[in-house]
Amino acid sequence: MKFIVLLLSCVTLSAQVRPLIGTYLGDNQRNYYGDRAPSKLGMKWKISLGSGKTTLGPTLTRTWKGAGWTGQPLVIEEAGELYLIQGSLDHEVKKIRASDGALIWSTSVGDAIKGTPSFIDLGTGGESRYVLIVGSRSGYGQHWRSGTAYSLHGISYLTGKKLWRHNSRTTASNSRDCDASAIVLGKKAAIPLENGYFTIFSPDVRKAEMVDGFPAPKISKQLLLYRESDRERYRSELCSESSPTLIGKNAYIAAGVGRVYSCGLGFFGGGLVPRLEIGGDLNGTMPLTNDKHLLLGIEKQFIPGQGGVVKFSPSGKVKWFHPLPDRRWFSWNGGLVGSPAVNHRYRSKLSKDLACFVGVDGNLTLVNHKKLQPAVMNWGPRRKQKFPAPLVLDTVELPEGTISSPLFVGDKIVIGYDNGMDLYQVTSEGKMLLLDRLSGPAFDATPVVWNGRIYAGSKDGNLYCLGD
Repeated sequence: MKFIVLLLSCVTLSAQVRPLIGTYLGDNQRNYYGDRAPSKLGMKWKISLGSGKTTLGPTLTRTWKGAGWTGQPLVIEEAGELYLIQGSLDHEVKKIRASDGALIWSTSVGDAIKGTPSFIDLGTGGESRYVLIVGSRSGYGQHWRSGTAYSLHGISYLTGKKLWRHNSRTTASNSRDCDASAIVLGKKAAIPLENGYFTIFSPDVRKAEMVDGFPAPKISKQLLLYRESDRERYRSELCSESSPTLIGKNAYIAAGVGRVYSCGLGFFGGGLVPRLEIGGDLNGTMPLTNDKHLLLGIEKQFIPGQGGVVKFSPSGKVKWFHPLPDRRWFSWNGGLVGSPAVNHRYRSKLSKDLACFVGVDGNLTLVNHKKLQPAVMNWGPRRKQKFPAPLVLDTVELPEGTISSPLFVGDKIVIGYDNGMDLYQVTSEGKMLLLDRLSGPAFDATPVVWNGRIYAGSKDGNLYCLGD
């Protein structure tokens, strides 16, 4: 009888589930952050996300709380109600009612979840129709190299049931985690794993194979995102952490070894094609601009020059480069760890050609990404050539550095940092005016907005709902 009730419940809900924010930074173009931002950061509710142990290196154990980088909630509409899907450092992915923070279900995947799940609708399948593709660290209690590394998981959105898991193989990379979020094309998905493999697979448990007594997703193709020659400079730091961007049927992947690849995901698929050799450690995700270019953040590591932001075409031609100051902050030396944001998906009185980004030094910068500074050229990250400079409209200094990513929603910018969150209004003259500030919580995770509310996970252990 319980099975029949569950089945009827799944069938009833199936026609009423709609992802509003279905993956990291909105959708496959990575440039949508929610529908409407508030004008205040008033506390509406907060709930505890818990804490969990994770292993760093061979033996070091740490306890982490709340949500970490990138950690953005998904927003799903179900039968007229809004729900959040939040990955947490307590090892669990949670379904939470957005109106009041009520916990619907919580499922452990075995280690800390740092990234953002992706939602896919397979069309049929009862409780397995709607799948959450969830990346995690490689598995608490397992040796990162010799043990198993179940760092990619399929979870039922409706019930929280674990549907499948993937064991990331050992490679020359020093990580078998998964921080990235998958892109979805039809009934296929693709994601970079931190072992270096860009993995194309089916999230459908009905196509899964049994491995070690549990379903494993059917893999269509795995393509290595580093070369043997990269090891001379990058040693074992060969992992890819950023989420790919889809242009047409081509995925664009920022590999950790300073290179951007494209990969066809059409019917016949294709191999990896190098598009941009820029250097640095590429952690951030690339939003697609309104003129079909990509914005890429570059961390200051493995390069003689500065980190910063580069705009380039899908073919790899650089439009401009904006350097960010060198600054030692925790384990980073400067540049950009998070992702740039663009504003063209929104109606406002502003130009639709704006972008913003924030370096680890805590400087939030607003640019017109289609305009250049006359006669200004910047050395590139590898200091091998100079590139044009974008038109900078405004810069503000945050109270603290950050690896979080800003949201650019209409004429408002939301940005979290290591001891709070700021909300800015962008004027028609291109100036950023502080509307409100929340002090205290550390926000490494990327927030999301919907219907005048901000939802943001913090490293203090809580998920916050903020708004007017």
